[in-house]
Amino acid sequence: MTSLLARALDDAGTLDETEERILDGALAEIAERGTDGATMDDVARRARVGRMTVFRRFGTKDALVDRLMLRELRRFLAEVDARLAAVEDPGERVVEAFLACLRAGTEHPLMARMARLEPGRAMERLPLEVGRAFVAARLRAEGVADADAVADVLVRLAASYVLFPGEAVDVRDEAAARDFAERALAPIVRR
Repeated sequence: MTSLLARALDDAGTLDETEERILDGALAEIAERGTDGATMDDVARRARVGRMTVFRRFGTKDALVDRLMLRELRRFLAEVDARLAAVEDPGERVVEAFLACLRAGTEHPLMARMARLEPGRAMERLPLEVGRAFVAARLRAEGVADADAVADVLVRLAASYVLFPGEAVDVRDEAAARDFAERALAPIVRR
């Protein structure tokens, strides 16, 4: 688990320029056509590389999509970490992280499309264990009891609200989502 988290967070240092271009091409292609509609040929064309270069670097389309999801999650977690650095209250951190997840679900080109059109596939592909390890590490640092279980609940809830919004809270209304998170999620870590 820890090595997967480290890999996700350190991915930037292991990708060369060509791999970054391929992942950027995959991001654009999947955001436009979805995971089923995107082909390795189309990704190669967008990345301005040969088809065989994509296959040599990533092997299969599934491996490419998995690596793309890890890269985008790494970027998201780094952004969340930076945003929460100034927030002292653990409950408020949970609220802000939840809102960041909701925003990503509507604004990030890959997540927005998958949330809208492929929520089941997104749930299958999301590296939840990376998010869980990330959240658990921060909760442990805060002294939250049973950090792994609490992180599991928080990550699964955030993912489900992004991918399968319900009627209890309008996730597109930030004020309503904040109110929900303050009432229902923040108390989990404020015991």
